[in-house]
Amino acid sequence: MNEWWEDVFDERHRFFSDADYYAEAQQLIPRPSKQKNSGTLEWICPVRDGGESDPPRELTTYLDPFGPGKPDSTERQAMMIAMRIRALHDGTSTRVRGADGEWRVIQTVEKVEYGDIMILMASRGNLRDTMIRHLHDLGIPAQADREGGLLRRPAAAELDGLLQLIARPRSRHAAAWVARSSLIGMNDDELQRYLSADDEDDLLTRLSRHTTSQRQTNLVARWIQLAAADRLIEILEETIDQSDLLTAHHDHVSAQDVEQFVDVVRQLAAEVGGDPIVIADRIRDLREQKGRALEAKTVPPCEAVRVMTIHGAKGLQSKVVIIADLFSDKQVSMTIEDNQRLIVSPEFFASHPAPWAGLDTPLSAMWRHTRRIHMARKDAEARRLLYVAATRAEDHLIIVGSPPKTKWSDDGGLELPWGYTPTKIQLGQMWAESLRQGSWRRGEANSPWSQDGDAAAVEQLMPAKGETRLLDPAALQIEGHLGGGSILPGITVYHHPDCLIDDEANTETPFTPLQKHVRFDLQAHAVAQISPTAQPRSDSGARLQLAPHRLSNIDRCPRRHWFETRGGLRPDPISHERPLGDEDWDERGEDDAEDGANLPTPSQMGLMVHRILEIGIGNSGPTGE
Repeated sequence: MNEWWEDVFDERHRFFSDADYYAEAQQLIPRPSKQKNSGTLEWICPVRDGGESDPPRELTTYLDPFGPGKPDSTERQAMMIAMRIRALHDGTSTRVRGADGEWRVIQTVEKVEYGDIMILMASRGNLRDTMIRHLHDLGIPAQADREGGLLRRPAAAELDGLLQLIARPRSRHAAAWVARSSLIGMNDDELQRYLSADDEDDLLTRLSRHTTSQRQTNLVARWIQLAAADRLIEILEETIDQSDLLTAHHDHVSAQDVEQFVDVVRQLAAEVGGDPIVIADRIRDLREQKGRALEAKTVPPCEAVRVMTIHGAKGLQSKVVIIADLFSDKQVSMTIEDNQRLIVSPEFFASHPAPWAGLDTPLSAMWRHTRRIHMARKDAEARRLLYVAATRAEDHLIIVGSPPKTKWSDDGGLELPWGYTPTKIQLGQMWAESLRQGSWRRGEANSPWSQDGDAAAVEQLMPAKGETRLLDPAALQIEGHLGGGSILPGITVYHHPDCLIDDEANTETPFTPLQKHVRFDLQAHAVAQISPTAQPRSDSGARLQLAPHRLSNIDRCPRRHWFETRGGLRPDPISHERPLGDEDWDERGEDDAEDGANLPTPSQMGLMVHRILEIGIGNSGPTGE
């Protein structure tokens, strides 16, 4: 990178040489433990050709940014960034295409967690929403640094409309707001019949007779019942649970938005009381404020890819950093100032009024001078942003973007138009020009970044629009002419989604928005048919209270066993000639009794065994025997 900053912050780029807002080049010194760490440098350079045929009109057909239709650089960048992040996380291999048409496979060293990836943009514009949409299409969690105003979010805005209708049930604007939302879902004809009916001035009560289902009727009736008691929190909570709000807005961001909206209403109710009109007016004031609106705060359910501006990334660092839309002039554009006809800077305050419609705007020396100073400030700020963005990377830096009319040529490789606009210098042009100047300083005659005559030039090369460069991604993978020597010899260039598709991986086409809503609707209204399952048999056996020495009686005399355990009676003797003893029944026969008169009874035998085995009686014989 030190080769880059030597040219990016060179003094020849300063329009006002004595200005104090220009930055100086600083030598980056790695830590001793990482001096031999080469890192990785990649360039996602999507082609910008095509558009000869019209895109399909079926709403169930996914629109491929690289397919039919006018090429959109924002869509193509977002798609390839999402695919590259998925490949990094899954650890799948990628490939680059050489000028000869052959593919070279690049094996992934290790997997990267989503939380270790950061996407940086010079300005949000439309790129942020497009980026998050493509990430979600591939199932990649993403978190933006700023989600926008909370009351401007779709789910929170529908609850805001319900709150306004509860506070002012005669407001036609609030009634139409709620009727067209996902809470009710009226079409134009139903809305017209609802608002033009004369049966009731209270539009909230009238809404209960114009609902489309019994479920909505019960929900509106519950609104009316709770509104009579000024129970706003209960109205919002039951609406979230019982309506189709989170079915229409099924992402986790909307779920957090409605929770934050309920918390805001609860805080206002604690501050100003429970009057619905006062709370609704406070919510409306917060919504209409510019610059101080409530910011939506989203916490991802798991580690997510961070999407933020370069300004917001100051002081942060990430293992993988992706700098998106590098060849865009949004950062250095003067469109906003020219449309507002007003420039406010630390040195000047200038306006450019147009007092006569249809006539040329009067010339203003003050406006032209202030505008030129403002452009110089923007250029200096853009160069600092490029430095900040590139130095946020710890191990892996990915540059995204391509100049207009970039295309693939079967004869030479990737055709890259070379441009350098002095008045609107893009971040990508600054970076590409630094590669050209570095090759000139090192005397590399065969560098793909140089044009004819650069190697023989003696004086400093002047940045200007030059001839189209032909890049061979396969050759750049081995030797990128970056000035890194053996530490970082090459740069990986991806120009098409085919470079990021692994043949062995199972990839599926993302669903269209219509298909997503249909699938969620089917899941929300599906009734699960659960077949009854037979419960396993559970037999509870009888609890028997029986002494251990009587266990043999179960087999020897079942009748006695039953009487003692189940009947609760003392059994009669089987033989009437032998009476039952006081303690126990002597089961020995007459012959046995005469032969073994000195033998113990079964109960006595069991008692002896119990004392010998369980209690333990010491040997009473002589010691040692």
